[in-house]
Amino acid sequence: MTGKFRLLWETHRRMILLYLIIVLLPAGALLYYYFQRSEDILERQVTMSILNSVRQVKINVDYRLSKVDEISDALILNRELYELLASDPSSGPSYSQVQEGDKLGQLIRSLQGSDIRKIKLYVNPGKMYAREHVNFFSLDEAREEPWYERVIERNGAVSWIPARTVSYLGSPGQVRVVSSARIIRDPDDYARMIGILELDVPEANLSAILAQAEDQTTSRSMYIVDGDGFIVSHALEDRIGTRLLEPDAFNEVRGQSSGIRRLSIGSEAYYLMFDTLDRNGWKAVSLVPVHRINRPNADFNFGFSLVLALSLSLLVILGAFLVFANVNRSMIARLRHITEQLRERGAIAIEEGIPRSRGVVIRLEKSVTNMLSTFQHLLEDNYRTKEKEKEARMRVLQAQINPHFLYNALDTINWMALTKGANDISRMLHMLAQYFRLSLSKGKDIVTLEEEMNLAKAYLEIQKQRFHNFEFELSYPEQLAGRSLPKLTVQPIIENAILHGIQNKEGHEGRIRLDVREDGDGFVIRVTDDGTGMSEDQVRELLASFSSPPGASSSYGLYNVWERLRLFTGGAGRLDVASVPGEGTTVSLMFPDRPPPEDTPGAAG
Repeated sequence: MTGKFRLLWETHRRMILLYLIIVLLPAGALLYYYFQRSEDILERQVTMSILNSVRQVKINVDYRLSKVDEISDALILNRELYELLASDPSSGPSYSQVQEGDKLGQLIRSLQGSDIRKIKLYVNPGKMYAREHVNFFSLDEAREEPWYERVIERNGAVSWIPARTVSYLGSPGQVRVVSSARIIRDPDDYARMIGILELDVPEANLSAILAQAEDQTTSRSMYIVDGDGFIVSHALEDRIGTRLLEPDAFNEVRGQSSGIRRLSIGSEAYYLMFDTLDRNGWKAVSLVPVHRINRPNADFNFGFSLVLALSLSLLVILGAFLVFANVNRSMIARLRHITEQLRERGAIAIEEGIPRSRGVVIRLEKSVTNMLSTFQHLLEDNYRTKEKEKEARMRVLQAQINPHFLYNALDTINWMALTKGANDISRMLHMLAQYFRLSLSKGKDIVTLEEEMNLAKAYLEIQKQRFHNFEFELSYPEQLAGRSLPKLTVQPIIENAILHGIQNKEGHEGRIRLDVREDGDGFVIRVTDDGTGMSEDQVRELLASFSSPPGASSSYGLYNVWERLRLFTGGAGRLDVASVPGEGTTVSLMFPDRPPPEDTPGAAG
């Protein structure tokens, strides 16, 4: 069935593409435009509705705060209040202070109610009732409050203090309040401050107004914020006192009295609807995510898109079915004819019977012919490949004879040197044969630590016979003998120690130490010489060269070691160089306890 639809596509792809271009693409573009327009209209309608709710919140809050300001003004304009606060506490009998406190207390308590939780007067510290701590407090205590400087700067005008939690003497628990505060001056000596008036308003009064507006908009989106963007009132108490927006975002609306702003917080888009309170410059705000506004519209658009997509798909399927039904009968008959010809007469007969005209079925017939021809060529290529494979195997077997021939030749030369009494030559040939045998390692690229140490020892013996100017010491723990590592890892480091360390040293004499130790679950190979050493800059430059192949530079051998160590350990191994000028160099190779990756070159041996 899949082949039939493929043929159908080949035959009628122009018509299908034309249908996509004329019908589907314009329908998709119109649908996208409709979705965008509907989202814009919905956002504009919803945000304007929320802004109206914000303005209603602003009106209600302004009304409640205006009641507080009226009470504050009434107290400030009370002549008796001025006279009592301005009186000298040191003049007159003590009972007059008691009477004064009673009068002020009755005046204050008569104005307290649901709009005002507590009225406080900060008075001259010399007054007997200054530390009553119910309605009267000392001016010295006011100076310790964080709002004191702001109230003084207002110079008698009302200053609104953001929400804070307070405790009242004689009342259990704590209450969250916002406060109106202003200074009281002596009318006979205006430069003299005789008190501070503070009116505490329950924050719950404001949050109740917000809660009423929440029912009309989106849950918990209404806030009252002060002039610096800190939340004064909200349904969630833990949000009060925190920033609603980052300072940069809030500064964009700080100077505007009312409006709608679209902004981003993190990776999400929001709408900010706000209006400014007349009483204190605070703002009533609603902050709503855009996706919450568009959710109903998105649900409708999704359903509408699904129905439209299904309808268009059904139309496409119906059209394809009609076309398929129209061509199916003739195509099956033609394919049946091809099958019969293929069974009876073969590919040559098919090719002879193929007409010169074009068409999908004609191309299919030609493809079958090409397939049979290709199959014949593949059979011939497979036969030739097997013959070449046999030849390659013979060459591999022949190549294995060469190392044995070299071993035998070295043994013969060694025997001839012994018969001539050339013991030094004999020893050198013996070590060379041993080094050659170890370095080949039967074709393995990964060897054991013991094999690598034997190879290093043979190399050191050969170099010692060559230079006669250094001693060496080699040791490793027996329990690490079976650990694996790439072959010829240590030799380039030993070669550097001899050629660049000891040979560059004055006197050309020195000592090389090769030792292995356990390091956690892994092991460390260290090659130490007492040669010329390197400066810190040279070591840093050498290690930095590992980030790219050094080419023909002197560090190629060390780069080769580092690259093979990195590939063998999957990047977990390390190569460290520690050197002191005039004292020598230590190169350390750290091998973690992990097998080489399967794709490491040579890991298979």
